[in-house]
Amino acid sequence: MTNATLKNYRYDAVGPSGRVQGFMAAENEDDLDQSLAKEGITLVSAKTVRVVRKRESQRMGSDDLVIFTTQLATVLGAGVPIVEGMRDLGKRMRRHESRSVIEDVVRELESGASLSDAMASRPRSFPLIYRSSVQAGEMSGSMPEVLQRLASHMEWTRSIRQATSQALIYPGILGLAICGLVVTLVTFLVPRIVKMFPGGKDELPWQTRQVLDVSDFLTGNWVAIVGGIVAFAVGLFLFSRQPKGRLWLSTRLLQLPRIGEVMRMFATAKFASTAGTLQNAGCSVADVIGISGRSCGNARMAASFERANEEVQRGASISEALGSDERMDPLLLQMVAVGEQAGDLGGCFDKLSDHYDRELPRIVKWMLSLLEPAMIVVGGIVVAYTLLAAFLPLLDIYDKL
Repeated sequence: MTNATLKNYRYDAVGPSGRVQGFMAAENEDDLDQSLAKEGITLVSAKTVRVVRKRESQRMGSDDLVIFTTQLATVLGAGVPIVEGMRDLGKRMRRHESRSVIEDVVRELESGASLSDAMASRPRSFPLIYRSSVQAGEMSGSMPEVLQRLASHMEWTRSIRQATSQALIYPGILGLAICGLVVTLVTFLVPRIVKMFPGGKDELPWQTRQVLDVSDFLTGNWVAIVGGIVAFAVGLFLFSRQPKGRLWLSTRLLQLPRIGEVMRMFATAKFASTAGTLQNAGCSVADVIGISGRSCGNARMAASFERANEEVQRGASISEALGSDERMDPLLLQMVAVGEQAGDLGGCFDKLSDHYDRELPRIVKWMLSLLEPAMIVVGGIVVAYTLLAAFLPLLDIYDKL
């Protein structure tokens, strides 16, 4: 938000599961409408409650949110009143922003708002799945269990993301090192070695002429090349921020061999984990499919889950609705069908999530174990060819001598 103050709205809206009420901070009603639309909710009416300070737009860090959720579940499970427990937890948060967010939620609770309504006014700190689970926990009276499951879900999501990021560090550094070495050889070493050759460029071996052409192109157009790379990166970033752009990119990535399969598994794993959390929290089927689909992390798969959710609301079973899309994982369809027949859909989602929790790290590790040698082999071939092109003229001179 760019303004110094925000307005706190109490809104009435329509979501996938019907009427939705809550609080949210926004600059104006248009900003409120856009924020709700991102969550698949259509604004009906809004009323200003009070003007809030800029700090209410601050965000609680993901690490702090996991710690806060786990500790709140323990406190509520021990029978401590929620206001007292949250006030004490807020004082122990490490980051000032997290403390401020919790203090504001406590003030909302003291003024009579429910916990889910107080959190709804801070969507940057408490995502949609979090607020929906809390609301279901309030309705079912099982808040400690819901919060504990939420904490486990967030910890699982964070561990998968961190494991993937750490696994990509070495290949990324290796790729940059190889590219840097090749550029250095082509633009610096090869031209200086070739200068030692007394003949003209036409008398050089064809391999050397090729490398020199590449060198001339890089050194003569490096500003345009760097600018083009930056422009492409910025354009791709802006394109990916648009709904149609995200959908197009997600579709193309899912079509890639092996990589698309892994991305589909990641999306399905996140869907299953979120669905299990919401189902066991007592959320409606529409919320389970709708929220889980939007949280899967892939725009193409999210659109498929949204279509399935619409079919479910028209009376189809979940397995039938999901099975109408060929992109769906067969294991997901099988587990959902079993869960519907046994009346334990949440348990089947949990089992599916546990399966992916074991399977995904193994597959990612296997792919990276192939990626690193492939990068070394390709980089070695390019470097060897460049060095060969550099030393061929010297070998010609030696032969003539």
